Order: sequence, then structure tokens, then C-alpha cells
Amino acid sequence: MTEGIVTGLLMIVGGVAAVYAGARLSRFGRRHTTRLIKDAGGLEPGSYILYLRPFDLDDTLYRIKPTPTRSWLRRLQTPLSRTFEEDMVLSLRMKLGRVVAVGKPGERLPLSGARRFYLPLGNWKPTVTEAISKARLVVLATGTSKGTLWEFTEAVRLLPPERLMVMVFTDEPEYDRFRSAAEAEFASRAAEMSDEEAARLTGIRWPDYPPLKNPDAPSRMVGTQGMIVFGPDLTPEFIRLDPTAERALSELGRLRKVMRHQVNPVMRRIKRGLAQAPAPAPGVIAPAPPPYPPDVAPHAE
Repeated sequence: MTEGIVTGLLMIVGGVAAVYAGARLSRFGRRHTTRLIKDAGGLEPGSYILYLRPFDLDDTLYRIKPTPTRSWLRRLQTPLSRTFEEDMVLSLRMKLGRVVAVGKPGERLPLSGARRFYLPLGNWKPTVTEAISKARLVVLATGTSKGTLWEFTEAVRLLPPERLMVMVFTDEPEYDRFRSAAEAEFASRAAEMSDEEAARLTGIRWPDYPPLKNPDAPSRMVGTQGMIVFGPDLTPEFIRLDPTAERALSELGRLRKVMRHQVNPVMRRIKRGLAQAPAPAPGVIAPAPPPYPPDVAPHAE
């Protein structure tokens, strides 16, 4: 009897370990199948969403599990081992279009999710400028590195507000550091630009980090903490994802309501704006990026 119980427990533990190991192997295996874009200059204007983020954010999001879904179609399309980026890219692709991103220089394998292209070792900025100007939508994650702040400046300088969205993955202190750094970068770059471009940059006042409706309530919101979208006059609006504002019998239920009541309306708003926004420009002439990851990170300049 005792031996049977021990054997049963060992089989359960072994099964759980096998599932866990299989999920990790599946996640790693999908990195081998990530599609690379050899020439970013060949991307057709308006055919993609450009996802720009600080490269050090990749490791954090890679470890975050996305919110579970009731949709069997989504479960079949994204396996148990899916990453946060895979889930985010799937949502954007289903609602707005395919997603491409700059690959992290020096990485042995790209992460799965967005299609990757790599930048030239030296003069990388024209390639990014072209990719921004030709994108249907640019999604930027907040950060304070020189490269990230330069990308923010280019996006605001080049794009109509309907084609720009900011993702906030950080807490309030880190967000405050970002907006201070962004305003300083905008003011510095404005001195080099025309009056119209300078006015666009210096006119932006980043909003405060909104508090939770019930700060004392437990919240398991990981990954995206909020999204910033822009009005026709480039006025930014911070939409906080707040599970404490939703009522449900479980944490999972609240997270599902966050998607339904808070995220999906933003996606519909962006989709309506894209239908009214000016078409993406052909872009500037930029050198073709190398087909394989370079060794030097452009964001480390």
C-alpha cells in the first residue's frame, strides 16, 4: 500500500517535471523558427507594426507568462509555453497587422514573437528612421537609454498621432525617470529642427502615472501596466490597466475583464485612428542591414 502511494507520488512529480521541461524546450525551440528580415528597406510602407523597446526589457518579458484565455483558437495558436511577447504580438497581429522589431545585437538566437531585422554596425539611425516612417503603427516601450530616447524623438517627429502608441511596463518611479529624460531629449533635439518639428516635441507633456482605483487591493498585473495614446493635437493620455477596477470572483476573472473592458477599447480606438491617418511615407534611403546579428548594440552608444 505504502509503496503504491510513493510510486503514485513519484509519477505525479515526474509528470509535472516533464510538462515543465517540455514547455521550456518548446519555448526555446520556437526561437529557432523566428523569421528574420534580411533587408528592412524592402518592407512595404504601411504593411507592418514596428515594435521598439529597450533591449534589456527582452529578458524580463521573456519570463512573464501571458494572461490565460478562454478562446480555444488562441490556445491552439499559442501553446502553454508561449511568452509575453508572443501573446502581445498575436493580439496586435489579429487586430492591427503583422509586427516587426529590431533584433538585439549579439544575440545567438532571436526571441520568438515579432519578426526581427538587424541594424548596420555603424550608421544605424537612417535604417530606424526609415522603418519608423514606413510603419503603419509604431509601438514603443518606455526606457531611458540614449537609443530608446532617440527613437521616441524620431517617432514623435515623423508620425501623425494616430500611428503612435506607447507601452508602459515599469512602475511609477521608473516611468517618472523616463518622462524626465524624454522631455530633456526632446528639448535638446528641438534646437536642431524646424519650427514645426520643434513645436511638436516641446509641446508634449507626459501624463502622470495613474493610481489604481483601489491601491490596497491585491493586484497581480504583470507585464503591461498601461498604454499611452495620443489625441489629434498630440496630447498624450495614459490608460492604466487596473484589475482593482474590475469585479469578478477570481483574479483570473478580473484579468479577463481588464482585457475586455480596458485593452480592447484602446485597440479599437487605434484601429479607427489608423483608418483616418495619412498613409505611411515611402521612407528615407537607408543602407540594408546585415542578415545576421551584429556584435555591437546601437542602443549602447
